[in-house]
Amino acid sequence: MDYSYQWASLRVCKLQTRKSKIYYFSLFISCFSLFLPSRYNSPMILVTGATGFIGRSLMACLAREGIEARAYQGRMNDPITLREELTGITTVIHLAGSEARGRDRLLHHVDVDGTERLVEESRRAAVQRIIFASRLGADPASMHSLLQAKGQAERIIQHSGIPYTILRTATLYGRNDRFFELIVGLAIWSWPFVWLPGGGKMGMQPLWVEDFVRCLVQSLSRPDLINKTISVAGSEQLPYATLVRQLLNVAGYRRVPLPVPMLLLHPLNALLFYWWYWPPVSRYFMDRFFVPEIADHDAVYRQFGFRPARIRDTISYLRRSGLALRLFRR
Repeated sequence: MDYSYQWASLRVCKLQTRKSKIYYFSLFISCFSLFLPSRYNSPMILVTGATGFIGRSLMACLAREGIEARAYQGRMNDPITLREELTGITTVIHLAGSEARGRDRLLHHVDVDGTERLVEESRRAAVQRIIFASRLGADPASMHSLLQAKGQAERIIQHSGIPYTILRTATLYGRNDRFFELIVGLAIWSWPFVWLPGGGKMGMQPLWVEDFVRCLVQSLSRPDLINKTISVAGSEQLPYATLVRQLLNVAGYRRVPLPVPMLLLHPLNALLFYWWYWPPVSRYFMDRFFVPEIADHDAVYRQFGFRPARIRDTISYLRRSGLALRLFRR
């Protein structure tokens, strides 16, 4: 009798049994993971612009929710870095932009060319979804550079073949923003006046950054938002003059309203700030007075099931000292 053959057959049977056990165990774990809460079953996320105004709040929120995410570190136009950073990534939240610098060339280089490069490398890495933070009024044919760049970036993403969600937002505010803090900072330096472009009649509907971040995080687990472009804004629509008065009251300043004709807005901004390498007031800051940033009052509630915070409840940060120097910080 060939005992060596029987011994070999026995080893093969044991090995096959062991493999089948491993297979069924792996299958059990995979099925079990489908029923776990999303925070335990979340895809790997890459966040561009993670150190920016929105990015800092988003990364903190993702960490609180237990969602694994990685901050992109590198230039948006560097294909090698993008390729490395996108390895193993299933979802990209694209926040990177150069609005603060106020330079058209840099805006196109980062916001448009950078988005195009990101999409190319995302396709190569088999990324399953891109979530993009855009602006209300974004249009590739806009006469305003920022809105034109955002519109071009939207079009690149929409034609990428990658499932996407685009959130168009009104101007965001919050601690260390470049909107409310700039308004107060400018009012401090322009004593005894506060500038009101167009007499302050333009309607504003700013959204708290934490509410926008909440929309971004919800979008991760909302397949019904795939391949959709959604507009969001705050629940209050106020004339700019009313908004400024409310901000100055909270900050503790009194100023005389000084209407500024719209025709003088861009020339004044260029005269005072354009020659700075990193201007305290971007030329794109003024564009919001020409293009209304308005959405339905209940847009956030209808899409995400919660009501945005009221302005007066979220601007206590304007009471802190140092806002006069805010104009001179990046």
